[in-house]
Amino acid sequence: MSFSAAIRGVIVLLMAADVCGQNGWGVTYSRSSICALKGSTVEMSCNYIYPDKYENKYIVIEKTFWFTKVINGDFVDLKDDPDYSGRVEYNCTKTFCSLKIFNVRQTDSKEYKFRFISDHPGGKYMGSPGVSLSVRDLQVKVKRLNDPIRIQLTCHTDCQLDPPVSYVWLEDGKANKENNNNLVLSSFNTTHRYQCAIRGHEDVSSPAVYAPQTIVLSVNPSETVEGSKVTLTCSSDANPAAKYNIYRVNEDQHGQLVSTEIQLVFSSIQVSDSGRYYCAAGNDLGSRTSPSIDINVKYGPKNCSVSVNPSGAVEEGNPVTLTCTSDANPAANYTWYKENKIIANGSEVFYVLAVSSEHRGSYSCKAQNLHGECNSSSRFLDVLYAPNVSVSITPSGEIKEGNPVILTCSSDANPAANYTWYKEKDNKLLESNKNLTFDSIKSMDSGQYYCTAINSMGQNNSTVNVDVKYAPRSPSVSQSPFGDIVVGSSVTLTCSSDANPAANYTWYKEGEKAQKDSGENFTITNIQNEHSGNYYCKVQNKIGHHNTSVSVTVVPGQSKIVVFGTIASILLIMIFLLVFLISRKWRTSTPPPKPGGNPNNIEQNQNSLSKSQEDLQYASVRFLRKQRDPEYENVQPGKTGTADLEEEGEQNVEYATVKFGQRTENPEPEDDSNALYSVVNKPKPGK
Repeated sequence: MSFSAAIRGVIVLLMAADVCGQNGWGVTYSRSSICALKGSTVEMSCNYIYPDKYENKYIVIEKTFWFTKVINGDFVDLKDDPDYSGRVEYNCTKTFCSLKIFNVRQTDSKEYKFRFISDHPGGKYMGSPGVSLSVRDLQVKVKRLNDPIRIQLTCHTDCQLDPPVSYVWLEDGKANKENNNNLVLSSFNTTHRYQCAIRGHEDVSSPAVYAPQTIVLSVNPSETVEGSKVTLTCSSDANPAAKYNIYRVNEDQHGQLVSTEIQLVFSSIQVSDSGRYYCAAGNDLGSRTSPSIDINVKYGPKNCSVSVNPSGAVEEGNPVTLTCTSDANPAANYTWYKENKIIANGSEVFYVLAVSSEHRGSYSCKAQNLHGECNSSSRFLDVLYAPNVSVSITPSGEIKEGNPVILTCSSDANPAANYTWYKEKDNKLLESNKNLTFDSIKSMDSGQYYCTAINSMGQNNSTVNVDVKYAPRSPSVSQSPFGDIVVGSSVTLTCSSDANPAANYTWYKEGEKAQKDSGENFTITNIQNEHSGNYYCKVQNKIGHHNTSVSVTVVPGQSKIVVFGTIASILLIMIFLLVFLISRKWRTSTPPPKPGGNPNNIEQNQNSLSKSQEDLQYASVRFLRKQRDPEYENVQPGKTGTADLEEEGEQNVEYATVKFGQRTENPEPEDDSNALYSVVNKPKPGK
């Protein structure tokens, strides 16, 4: 017997034929409904009638087909329907037409109708209602018996089958000896798969039943972030459908039931929800558990703080480690700040090999990851170090005599420094305070000052120069040469004063507005009577000024000639006395010739006289013009001969001859061989 026949005769429930027709047109279906097993072949048929002639025109049938769909008024032929592609077959002869559907599916459960079309415009007909097809599975029902390990399987279908029906049980695809619709298993948690089928048609079997397999617990989304919605879903391959429990592994490594549903939903997951989870899937054939998964809730950094090692104050030069800690997942990256300015990035540790004063201050850190950030509170790093000293002057800028001035010593030191002030000149302690105050500073306060700052870590000095500016002091004026100035000579007036900054000097003559000269010295050459008068110098710097005067007296030139003459006369008298004394001594030492003496003696005396004449002395006096003070020059013993006289310029020399006579008893005039001469040089006219 064919499977189609079996369907028609055994599996298919036949109903009374349905006849549709009017006015000679009609369709008669062989059955009105069919119940078929999934995967089987279903056949349905009909007979149709039509008049031979319609409206005086013979009828010719042009097309016959089966359909289930009408789209926009068009009837879709099953052969053209993509849902049935390759699965339908028509067998139509004369007024009979059958439809065969292979490998029926549950989606094939529909109403099927037949339609024929003639060559007459109005000759179209559809048989309605059609044939209703219901596709069902063979099903295996599972029942737990009273014995915990015994399970009964029953092969079942919603289609009513006419007896006798013989069944086949398949275990993992292989036939079992049992041939009725029940199968009893004697083990739980079996790993086998069981199916049933109609004997002879094992290829059309029921879906398999089996204990849960491939148990998986999944999480969505895959990355869990604190505060987000997270769903855990337990899934398995099982038939009948499994029931699920979800567990969390507690500290004792035991499962704690957290859900009896297929899903566990965290509407706002928290860090405390992190942990290991697994699920169990079970049906009447057995149960299985899934591998565990770790729920690692991500969150931004929390509880940021800074610690310092060593704690407390640290002496300069020692190492220090600052550590930023936070609770974060994933681990945070760190940014270090000193006084709110970035100093380092990356590591949670900030290490200083040797601290110095510049490291002293408040430190903080920021921890940051993809999910957030947090900032620590500030932590003060206290570094002990010797003073770094600096000195300032108040007011700044130029220091003027008489103004109040404060020298301030300041230092960067920890612990705070003590201060002392000294002046470098004598190194005498001036003040034991950071400020050295001058209520009214004086010029004598100028100089180098230094401040010493000292604490327990050491000491340092800083120096400052105090330059007190002051107006010129009362100037002093001198005249060179001193006294009255002779017409035609020169005079230099000198003005000097103590001032800071150095003063400028300007010379004026009383009664005249025009400036005479500038500078400390004022020289008048070829002075004349009109140069007499009071002169004053003005001493000035940017602080102030001062004046002082001097009187210059010019006298006529005769006074100088008289002076020169007087001096020359005194000089001549002194020369005459000198010559006289020398001559007298000479005469005393040479005896006179005796009467009647040897003529040779007379000759000898004459030779002596000639020799004495050779000792004649000359004195020359020069008168120099335009000298500041009278000077006497070239008063010296004259040389013998005339060559030297010529070198002095004889044309300017007047000779005064002084004769010294020998003391003899004869007062006769003596020969002038013993005369001494005095030469007086007069200046030439115009010199």
